[in-house]
Amino acid sequence: MPTDSAATGLVAEQGGPAPALDQLIANLRTGPGTDPRVAEQVAAAAGMWRRPVRIQVTGRAGAGKSTLLQALALISAEETTPVDEPGRPDPVLDADLLVYVLSSALQPGDRAVLARLPRDRTVVVLNKADAVGSRWGDAVAAVDQCAYEMGMATLPVVSELAVRTRSGTPSQEDLTILRRHAATTDPSFTLTAELFCSPDFGPDVADRETVLAHWGLFGVSTAMSALQRDPDLGPQTIRQILHAVSGIDAVHALLHRRYERSAERRGGEFLDELARLAARAGGPGAGRARDLIEDYLAGDEALWTGLRAGLACPEVVHLAAGYPSPYPADADDAIARAQRWRAVVSSDMPAAARRAALRAHNGYVRLFERMSSAGL
Repeated sequence: MPTDSAATGLVAEQGGPAPALDQLIANLRTGPGTDPRVAEQVAAAAGMWRRPVRIQVTGRAGAGKSTLLQALALISAEETTPVDEPGRPDPVLDADLLVYVLSSALQPGDRAVLARLPRDRTVVVLNKADAVGSRWGDAVAAVDQCAYEMGMATLPVVSELAVRTRSGTPSQEDLTILRRHAATTDPSFTLTAELFCSPDFGPDVADRETVLAHWGLFGVSTAMSALQRDPDLGPQTIRQILHAVSGIDAVHALLHRRYERSAERRGGEFLDELARLAARAGGPGAGRARDLIEDYLAGDEALWTGLRAGLACPEVVHLAAGYPSPYPADADDAIARAQRWRAVVSSDMPAAARRAALRAHNGYVRLFERMSSAGL
């Protein structure tokens, strides 16, 4: 968030305080030239904008949807019934953000479902990535193939390990058992659970079964590799390593970006609805509803909302990829961004892209005015 006092009024995050909008609704209800009917319509539109982003986690039976939800700990996420299940209808997938869970490389049923989902609102997660092929590179290849075929962001994850690292830390006893075997030269030791617990590797079978139950085969294999390089690693360091290799942080980061983008696009839909309400609010005997709404749409709060919605538009989001923040560094940066988006408005890009660019341009012009005091 900016600290420049001249620009603070332009910044109102979606879902957060929006004093100008609240004042608009109050004026429509009780101020001069009131129009309670329009006030309730504006309040309903604002409620739709401010509601939490809906997330659905879906996939075929056995893909690990519940485990992934547990690993992500997303309050606003809901698990659907399985897709592509014989004898049962597919769930209705209509959330703001969709997470499709795979448990293996793409299957024909997965392709059929994914082909019907919106690319800009869908994230694909290859769960149980440690079980794909014989090495992590096989999982990466499967992820790349899915991203190429479906045109959707796809990430590998071992959600079961992520759940384990969220709920606990390897004990000293666990590490003692793993250190005891970390120097083994037999590459087959951690290939399967049966080999890891085989009596051929010593009498401590029960100990190995215990640590396997705590951390799973992928966790055990990863921890042993780390201990081979540095036998003195402690419990917290090993937990951090296991959490990192689970891949859950990358999934979290991508979902966070998509969550914000979805909320920002809804801000644009809200502004569109306000414009429609203003257009219908005029006519003989009408109050000041149209003027009040149009004044709001021309104000700082709405311009910032429009700027964020413009940058989040799927048709132009790649043009804003280099911005470290939607907020410019200074007045020079603001006017440079405004000029860039003005060029997009004048281009031959699709209408949706040019409309989004116009919102970005108008927002950066207002920021330039605030930051340079040109508009004061």
